[in-house]
Amino acid sequence: MIGVLSFSSDAPASSDRRERPAALGWLGGFNLLPYRQRNARLARRRCMRDWALAACVGAAGVLLVAGWQTFATARLDARRAAAGQALTRLATPLEEHAKLLRAQEEQRKTAARAASLATPLAHLRDLLEALSFEPGDGVVLRQLRQREYETELLATSGSHIASADWLKRLGSIHGVQGAEMRDLHRPAGKGGAPKEPVIGGPVEFDARLRWGEPPSKATRALRAMPKATQTGGAR
Repeated sequence: MIGVLSFSSDAPASSDRRERPAALGWLGGFNLLPYRQRNARLARRRCMRDWALAACVGAAGVLLVAGWQTFATARLDARRAAAGQALTRLATPLEEHAKLLRAQEEQRKTAARAASLATPLAHLRDLLEALSFEPGDGVVLRQLRQREYETELLATSGSHIASADWLKRLGSIHGVQGAEMRDLHRPAGKGGAPKEPVIGGPVEFDARLRWGEPPSKATRALRAMPKATQTGGAR
């Protein structure tokens, strides 16, 4: 009996605790705590206001970026159009400049070719001028062959000493860098057979005068290259 009484006494207490929150807010159909609903409405309004502000800021940023891109594109197009017009105006002067450069390169090649052809002629002129004043001492020039960097001579003389002295004097001509005797023999007799060697008799000899050393293959290839290519490689 005591246990039943204690159980029945606990039940109303628990129900009172469950009904107490409702009783705190409402009493006979009236809300005794209206500030809670007001705070909730204010929070919702504030949240909506923040969302609306964020949306406005985002839209303004997108519009600003789009406007800047449009402005930059327009300015770039204007610059491109101006550059195209400038290039169009400069097309004729640039073409004339290219023609002048080609003409200058052709003149340079022509001058270099003329100089390479005139140098052997100048050497030949100096040699002929020296031979015209050379007493000879019994030396007779039989054949002369002029090349770009050397001159081949075929001559006869009365003795070995006269041949050596004559060639030595030719080696002192301006521009000659070396004189050498390559072959010295007795002149051929009748029937093409060489005569018997006679002491002090006439001799025939081949000589060569060197006017310089021919350029190497690398130097010739460099000279053949266009001037613009050589300048670009140097830089």
